[in-house]
Amino acid sequence: MTAESARIRFVLLAMGMVVASNVAGALTHAGPRFALASTAVTLAVMVGWTARRRDPVLARWLLLGLVAGWMEILTDAWLVQATGTLVYPPGEPMVLDSPLYMPFAWTLVLAQLGVLGGWLAQRLGAMRATLLVAVLGGSMIPLYEHLARDAGYWWYRDTPMLLNAPLYIIASEFLLSLPLVWLGSVAVRRPWGWSAALGIVAGLWMIPSVMIGWRLVGPCSGALVQFACT
Repeated sequence: MTAESARIRFVLLAMGMVVASNVAGALTHAGPRFALASTAVTLAVMVGWTARRRDPVLARWLLLGLVAGWMEILTDAWLVQATGTLVYPPGEPMVLDSPLYMPFAWTLVLAQLGVLGGWLAQRLGAMRATLLVAVLGGSMIPLYEHLARDAGYWWYRDTPMLLNAPLYIIASEFLLSLPLVWLGSVAVRRPWGWSAALGIVAGLWMIPSVMIGWRLVGPCSGALVQFACT
């Protein structure tokens, strides 16, 4: 088995771990402590595999995702304070308006999408891979948003929804996933410092992504494309 084949198989397994833990959390109404624990376990598995294999591609993606994940708390703060639609339960460790586990959860998601995007780009070309990763980001991440409500991790209010996932979050997560193929193509050819810098780029792009999604379909009245709130 080649290094690339081993990497993509492992990343698909790690994605399955994230989905499974979110489904288990939703079915058992597990609460924030379970979110913290499951994120820590999956991150430890990914870091451990990367270190054992000395995998430079996944290592760069984990660094990029970690930097972007810590910057994402600024986007969370805007959602909580400016839109009033995102609600976290009280009594858990927080960084600004985000749970402590949130930057690490984003590390996992971005690294998994990024590695998958690089694999797709080699087979389908950059443009098709970019679109597929954006579609995957705009569907997979909202699945976690949907499950989070029953799990008690977080929930949304006063905005049009598809099940428990806001329409504006679906739109914004499509947008924030668009540059991942390009970011990965640059990161894997450059020194480590580039991965951290590109993580800043990815984190900064999250802010206009969610603002565009919000303006497009977010408010209960006054959106560019208006849907009813239920």
